[in-house]
Order: sequence, then C-alpha cells, then structure tokens
Amino acid sequence: MKPILLLFVISTFFACQQAPKQVVATPEDDTKLIEKAISDINPKDQALIFRRTTLIVRDIDKSLALYGDAMGMEIIYDQVIKRAHPFKEGKQQSVRLIFLKALDKFQGVLGLVDYHYGEKDKEIIPIRKEGFVPQNVVLLFNSNDLDARFEKIKMVPDVDIISAPKLTQYPAYNGKDTIKVMVSKFYDPDGFIVEFNKLLSDL
Repeated sequence: MKPILLLFVISTFFACQQAPKQVVATPEDDTKLIEKAISDINPKDQALIFRRTTLIVRDIDKSLALYGDAMGMEIIYDQVIKRAHPFKEGKQQSVRLIFLKALDKFQGVLGLVDYHYGEKDKEIIPIRKEGFVPQNVVLLFNSNDLDARFEKIKMVPDVDIISAPKLTQYPAYNGKDTIKVMVSKFYDPDGFIVEFNKLLSDL
C-alpha cells in the first residue's frame, strides 16, 4: 500500500474512533435522570421540602383503586396502626395509613389515612362536592398517558367526572408565551377535586 493511501486509511480510522456518538434521549431516559437527581437529595439537609399531602378518607380501598390502580401511583408505605379508641372505652381502633409516590419517596407523596379501618359501624360523614370554593383543595397530576389512564379513572367506583380531557391554555412563566395542557377534572371517592393533565408545551 502506498504511503499516502496508508496515511489516509489510518487518519480516517482514528477520526471515526474519536467521533462523538449521537444519542437520542427517550422519555424513559428523562424519567430516569429526574429520579436519579431527586434520589441524590438528602431530605435531612434541606431547609424546606413540601413532602406530602394526606387525605383523610372514608374507605381506603376505594381510594387505592383510584390513586394506585387507575392513576399508577406506587405504594411505599402501608401499615395498620393499633391505638386506644377515642370514643369507645376499653376498645382498640385500627388506623390504616398508606403513602404513595409518583417519582420520589420524599417529595410529592400522597398519604391516605382511614381512621376507622375495618369498623362496620363507623360514622359516614356526607360527601360535599362544592367545586372550586375556598377551603377546598385541588390535587394536580401530570401524566404522559392521559387518555388510557382517564379511561381507567372513569371506571373507579364513586369517582365523579367534572370534565373530560380538553385543551386549555395558560400564560407561560415568561408572560409572553402560552402553556398548552390537556386538562381533566373529577371528584375522587371522598369528594376531593383532582386535575389529571397532560402537558403539551415545554415549561
């Protein structure tokens, strides 16, 4: 092989070896990066973390059918706590406490507590569905699987749909652009308002 040709072959080989590989990130890769970044945070070292919202529910199994089975949250804590009954002398009360996570086990956790777990004669407080009024809360979730999840949500007993997914636009953080979101709303089995949405725009 002629020296010039040999030099060309060698230089081409090394150029190919040093060329950066093109990597296409997938949504799964993004989720893993987010989970890794969050998991590296030690909650004991933080000045303030909004850890959890806990719902006091009438029937924790109905709530699990929604937040766990239909919406896809993962149970990270599930315990029945025994304590002295506050109203029945000499009796014990069973309190079931569940924590569910979306991405992280310390931030954005949803708690469910049934203070009268397993009691057949527990007092049933009427459910109030008053809409968007003071003292009510709205639980907001984002999902990239809105359509399939919403079909499951509709099938959960005692879920009351307020509105099916529809396109909604909000002013962006910069005050100039718009954020496009597919928004659905419903009451959970205890009357808590839930928004279950899909982001269409980058924040």
